[in-house]
This record gives sequence, structure tokens and C-alpha cells, in this order.
Amino acid sequence: MRASPSSFAIASFSALLACARGTGDARRTDGAAIERTTSAEAAPEVHASAEAAPAPDPYLTGHAVRAKSVGHTSYALKLTLDDGSVALFKPRSKLPLGDRRYRGEIAAYRLAVALGLDNVRRALPRTFDASELRAVAEGFDDKGLVDPDGRVRGALMPWLETYRVLPLEQPAWRARWEPWVLDPLGPVPQDERVRAAAISTMLAFDYLTANWDRWSGGNVAEDGATGKVLFVDNDGAFYDPPEAAALARQLAVVRRIARFSRRFVAALRALDGPRLSSAIGDEAPGTPLLPRRVLDGVDARRRIVLGVVDGRIGDAGDAATLAFE
Repeated sequence: MRASPSSFAIASFSALLACARGTGDARRTDGAAIERTTSAEAAPEVHASAEAAPAPDPYLTGHAVRAKSVGHTSYALKLTLDDGSVALFKPRSKLPLGDRRYRGEIAAYRLAVALGLDNVRRALPRTFDASELRAVAEGFDDKGLVDPDGRVRGALMPWLETYRVLPLEQPAWRARWEPWVLDPLGPVPQDERVRAAAISTMLAFDYLTANWDRWSGGNVAEDGATGKVLFVDNDGAFYDPPEAAALARQLAVVRRIARFSRRFVAALRALDGPRLSSAIGDEAPGTPLLPRRVLDGVDARRRIVLGVVDGRIGDAGDAATLAFE
């Protein structure tokens, strides 16, 4: 797993995608990290006599009874919990930057929620006793990183059986979607507008999060049951500090976006610094998930994206620029 994407191509967006496909972190997780709604997140049912307590969330409380390593260049475990729930767990690891990359998954999910996006799937901070993982995960101590208290921190993400890779970086796919998003004159088929909007938002979202690893292969997916585009594998986001050359390339891509989602832009305008800090929150009570300087960087990039949007509106008009819902 690389800690820097400095070998990515610069000349054009298509070149960026083609080059990144062979040089980035080619992680795959065979089914990856996807949300499953739980009763702990729903509002508790109110009865006339009393308010029932929400049921415990098995993803936060369940014990691992089976594990399978499904990462390639990252360390990721497909866990079966004692209630039958299945999840992907990305623990702190001994791999390059593996002691912190799991936080990118959690922060990306929280940022997406704050922006009203359901394309980044649920990612929870979770700890397990190291002894519990050693008992079910063969070779855990070769890669897993254990805290002094014997616990293992990481990001836990409910599994999606209908997960499938959406190979947007491949030439045939680029030829389809680039005109929808990057060409102000490119026609957008009516039945592809939702997908086009998701791709446009993803390009801006990855610049916000400084995620250099989107285009290394297999890091975009869709729910095969619904067709929803999923921004998966976000542990290349929120580096401290982000790699400057990669950010410059991402900004060049954002400046080429011709069509944005109106709802996404409205949410981005509302997410000022204090709201952003509140949305990202803590990893554990009193322990911020991300350092202040990282949050400040996200907010600065938020303002840059809005500047790009406003410039587009000035040139092409509101309707042409905010062309997606």
C-alpha cells in the first residue's frame, strides 16, 4: 500500500485515471463495506406508557466468531459476528500508514452524512480484544496492530452481498461518463442522470477529503440490487498532511466539472467550519477523530469547490451548472 500517489499522471483527467489504475493502492475486499440499517440508529418506538430502549447494535457489541482476510495490499477482515451479522473490519495494522488509515473510512462516512449523501456506506469506530481476533483470524499478529491495553481499533462496515465493482477508470467506461460530467455540451441520457450526478459529486467529494486513491482500480462500486453508485475504500482520505501534487491534480479535475448536483452544492454551502467539526466528531469520547489542521484543510477545499461552482454559474448560468438534482 503506497503512502503517496506521486507517480500519477498529470496531463489530463483521462491520463490521470489510466495511470492511476496501475500505480495506486489496488485494494479489493470482495464485497466490501456497506451499510445495513440497525434498530440502534432508528428512533425508538414511543408507547403510551413508556419509551422502549433501542436494541443494541450488533455491529457495536457483537463478538467475532469467524474471520477471513480479504484485503490485498491492505489488512481487512470479513467478520461474522455471534448474531450472524457480517461486516468488514479494517483494523490498525503494521502496513504503511496502517496505524491511521481506518479513520479515513469513518470520517468519509460522517462527512457524507453531513452532506446528505448515501453513497458512502456506514463506517463505525470499533474495538475488539486482540485475543478475540487472534482466535478467529489466522496470522493476525503478522499484520494487526494492538494497543497497549490489548485492544484493536479499526473501522467496521456492514457487508453488502450485492456489491459489485463499477470500473469507471476503464477506457470504455470513461468514454461513457466523461461527457456527462466534464463536457458542458455532452448529452446526458435520462436513464443515466442519477449515475452521472453521483460521479460528479464523487469527484468533488474526493477533493474535499484529499482521497488520492479513487482511481487505482476497483474503488468505485454499485449496489447490484439498486444500481446506487458507492464511493468505497476511503482509507486513502484525510492524510496528514495531504500530498500536494495529488491535490493539485484533483483540483484540476474539479475545475473541469461542468455539471454539479444542486442538493450537494447547497449542503456544501451550509457545512461551515463549526458544522464540519461537529459532523466529524470524536473517535472515542474526548478524542477527536481527525486533527484540527486536517479539518481546516477540508474546510479550505470546501470553499475552493464552491468558488469553482460559482465561477461556472457566472459563465454558464445556474440551470446549466446545477444540472443534477
